[in-house]
Amino acid sequence: MPTVSTVSAGRSASSDSLARSAPAAAPVALALVLVLSATTIALANVDTRPGRDFQLHTILLASDLALLALLVTAVGGLRRAIGAWPDHACALSGLAVGLAMVPAALVHPSDRGAAALLRLAGAVAVGLGVASARGEVRRLVFGAVAVVSLAHVAVAFAQRAAGGRVGLRALGEAQAVEIGGRYASSGLAVHPYVLAAWCAVAGTGLLAVACHRGAPSRLAAVAGVAAFGGIGLTMSRAGAVAGVLGLGALVLSTGRPADRPWRAPVAAAAAALVLGTMASLSGWVSRAGQGTGSVDAVSSGRGALLRQAWGLLGDHLLTGVGPGRYVLALTERPDLVELSSQSSRPVHLTPLLLVVEGGLVVVPALALLAVSMVRACRRGGGLAIAVTLAMLPFLALDHWPGPTRRAWS
Repeated sequence: MPTVSTVSAGRSASSDSLARSAPAAAPVALALVLVLSATTIALANVDTRPGRDFQLHTILLASDLALLALLVTAVGGLRRAIGAWPDHACALSGLAVGLAMVPAALVHPSDRGAAALLRLAGAVAVGLGVASARGEVRRLVFGAVAVVSLAHVAVAFAQRAAGGRVGLRALGEAQAVEIGGRYASSGLAVHPYVLAAWCAVAGTGLLAVACHRGAPSRLAAVAGVAAFGGIGLTMSRAGAVAGVLGLGALVLSTGRPADRPWRAPVAAAAAALVLGTMASLSGWVSRAGQGTGSVDAVSSGRGALLRQAWGLLGDHLLTGVGPGRYVLALTERPDLVELSSQSSRPVHLTPLLLVVEGGLVVVPALALLAVSMVRACRRGGGLAIAVTLAMLPFLALDHWPGPTRRAWS
């Protein structure tokens, strides 16, 4: 969400002042968060009883410690960001969403809820840090994103070559997942779809940075191109749509003669997307064959998930079911569980997930966030629009960008 404001904030003197006054530890903590977010190293698991759905566990990740450090160093930056709110509207709107979730957390207290709010606050801190990055800090931040993207893609292609995991369990390499009857690469993410989301959003963002005058180095372009290759290894339809939308917007935004040098990276990214898809072509073809017939088949059962969500919301209009408690609340309603042939899981529509968990009080905050994103796109032009379009398919078809995403892992 906050990434949209990154491109548009570059012209603001107040943002430059914010970056110059930021504590020296904040950029290091931010880079550490970005690097550790590429892993799913679990430091503790509150519930390890056999047979329990992992979506009911509360897992402390190594990246959570980095998030805590970032939150401590970002307190002063938040105060200054509020003073320069036009340049940080997206991140501050994300903070408003988090605050709107607090009443639900108080009514339905849980350790998962506390973890979800902590991670949402951390996401806001990340957004503020990325949007205000300038000079050496900018190179450090986007260098970290580039390195993580390259690592993800390298591991993903190694997994494709091996037809399974490559022995990186110490870094949190996920269990093998078959999609379309074929192993789907997950890189170092918790699931292939999470890898697809990282590659689509980070890849588009890195190319947008590379296409912007005064960008850091060619590393952003190389990593951005590589990230699009990773999308094709995941068999994620949302990832494919996000990649096409992001690339399409980048093509339109680099149509001027002055932008000709950057057309090559965008074309290379399109070729990388095709290459990754061809490397997993049998899985894509098989999945396309499975997704025919009924609406539920085409949507992979998302219609049933929506009906479950509306059922839960009807019982908890004002206070929601509590952040991080969606799956737990669903298991307490066997009649709703029976609506889907799949195991209990969050609704794959992030705004609705937030409303079900936080209640109707979250709706105004989400509306504010939507307005802030539109405003950021208008200020940032085609490059900001490209990043937004790359994110939208996951907001509409999945649940990982919400505050429960990290709890889901």
